[in-house]
Amino acid sequence: MRQLLRFRKSKNSKNFSVIFGFITPFALLIFVFLCSRLPDFAETYIQNCYPAIATLLSFISSAVSFSLFDVLIIVAILAFICSIVLILMRKISFRRWIKVVFSAILWIVSWFYMAWGIAYFRPGFHERFGVEPPAEDTVYFEALVCRYIDSLNKSYIADSHFDIDEIDQAIETSYRQLSKQLRIPYPCGKRRPKCSVIEGLMTRTGVAGFFGPFFNEEHLNFYMLPVSYPFSSAHEKAHQFGIASESECNLYASVVCCSSEHSLVRYSGYLETVWYLLRNLRKMSPVKYPEIVRKIDSRIIDDYQKISLHWQKALNPTLSSVQDKVYDSYLKTNKQQSGILSYSEMTVLLVAWEQIIAKK
Repeated sequence: MRQLLRFRKSKNSKNFSVIFGFITPFALLIFVFLCSRLPDFAETYIQNCYPAIATLLSFISSAVSFSLFDVLIIVAILAFICSIVLILMRKISFRRWIKVVFSAILWIVSWFYMAWGIAYFRPGFHERFGVEPPAEDTVYFEALVCRYIDSLNKSYIADSHFDIDEIDQAIETSYRQLSKQLRIPYPCGKRRPKCSVIEGLMTRTGVAGFFGPFFNEEHLNFYMLPVSYPFSSAHEKAHQFGIASESECNLYASVVCCSSEHSLVRYSGYLETVWYLLRNLRKMSPVKYPEIVRKIDSRIIDDYQKISLHWQKALNPTLSSVQDKVYDSYLKTNKQQSGILSYSEMTVLLVAWEQIIAKK
């Protein structure tokens, strides 16, 4: 009788191990695959299921000041090293090791996509907002750049009290007020800016921030100058609202910061937006580019130079190049066809956004 009970217990334990370790994550990945092929399916998930997941994960992560994403990576690395040691000591078989590692990979990948990654498969900005990509109009674009430069000059501040909590609250206020226009599910959890243990590496590669999807965390590089902080924070917050596209996050950061009543947040928004606009203007209108640039207040030009020099002091060209290539491949793998160049595509979306606002 005891042997029978032991047999049944062993069999049940084995069945549970197979179901939990392989069948469940595999089923989740099948769902992810369907979302990757059916954008509307992915959109339904992001609009209806993701906010609850974001709320739960961000509630857990906001309870601590350190990054749970960092903890996860460190634990995963240590666990992998320990497993190698156990194999060498013949404490576990290679076959058993393969099963455990394969199961862990399945769960990590399915966790990534179910927690946030499905956002990569939702319809793009133009489809969601029901607008056609704007045709290239050099005259209109030049006028738009001039208008933003005028607003930038008016928003200039020589110095401002830098308070992270105050800035964070100002950005949150803008997101709440613009949530219907931006079509985001506010509040969609909590957002607490955090520092990562790899901040030194981020600085050397020129990375201002990143979003940790596993625990819905916003990570910022506090090496950046205060004037750059608000825009970078608003960009990472956009990711937390289920926006995967880097260009869309830049657009959301621009709209949110430029609309803020907080002087530093507003200045940061116009400063970064004009920088992106000028990059496109140089290509579209090389003849008028110098003339338009001269419209920018000389003190603001100084700020641009300070930002550039600040990053150049710490930037490692080799590491930066490697990081760009890795992230470019990552974005393209997740259906971001432009890869890392998608950051600069914000200007196309900004033109579309201006036309949407003009119709209202």
